[in-house]
Amino acid sequence: MFSVFVVNYRGIVVSNKVQLAVVVSIVALLLATVISSSYLVRLENLEPFLPNGLLPIGVSAALIFWSFLGYENVSNVAEEFSDPKKDFHRSILLSVALVSGLYIAVAFVTVGTLAYKSGGSVAPFAAILSNVLGVYGAIGTAILAVFIIFGTANAYMTGMSRVIYAVARDGGLPRVLDHLSKKTSAPDRSILALVGLSFSVLLVFYVFGVDLETALLIASGAAILTYVIGAAAGIRLLKQRVFPYVTLAISLAILPFLGALLLFSLATMAAAALYSRFFQGRRDARV
Repeated sequence: MFSVFVVNYRGIVVSNKVQLAVVVSIVALLLATVISSSYLVRLENLEPFLPNGLLPIGVSAALIFWSFLGYENVSNVAEEFSDPKKDFHRSILLSVALVSGLYIAVAFVTVGTLAYKSGGSVAPFAAILSNVLGVYGAIGTAILAVFIIFGTANAYMTGMSRVIYAVARDGGLPRVLDHLSKKTSAPDRSILALVGLSFSVLLVFYVFGVDLETALLIASGAAILTYVIGAAAGIRLLKQRVFPYVTLAISLAILPFLGALLLFSLATMAAAALYSRFFQGRRDARV
């Protein structure tokens, strides 16, 4: 987290260069693993197709939402594009295509090599690398994990810090967050706020012993709710487009598979709405 803070504090140019290097490294490692392990795939391992019915598919779909989190983060840094009209949509489509292709390829070799049955299904990717690299498989997995964690944290720190700054600039959050570093033009106070919130969440997860799957489903719940709200807004604003309806239908269909964990996202959304109403009311009263 400290390294992510330092990179983002240095500004968008440094953050983007580091992110590009990290993403290229991740893609290269994933492609090398998929290609090198493909000869171990056995088509008979893909059967039976639905051994446990449809319910696990729904839960997996909710988890997969977490896997795709990040491509929509491009919208948070849209003002950093030199030509957003030309590059914005292209970057979104390229991100979705790249992420989808990588996940399908990794899922195919994971199931085709039965790697998901190794180690109690906790770390199938480590099993895949071990089949290829032997004792160095665990080292390769650890390196890849570091790249992925850093890349995800860096991307969201870059995007969400600018969301916080923009909302504060427009009066939706305390004005103290409406500040840019004179040296790097980075939203320094927003970055510090995000670091503090991130450590707070990690501390809560640690104290209550939240396991990895639960943590991912909580994050997925927040993302799916965001998609529901965004799709509803799209239906209202883009009346001639069909895609918001498709997004809304898919998101609503997956929500029930989150179960009771959806309450965390609903509570967070309710708290945000109450804060917004209270803060907006106080600001209007001062005006």
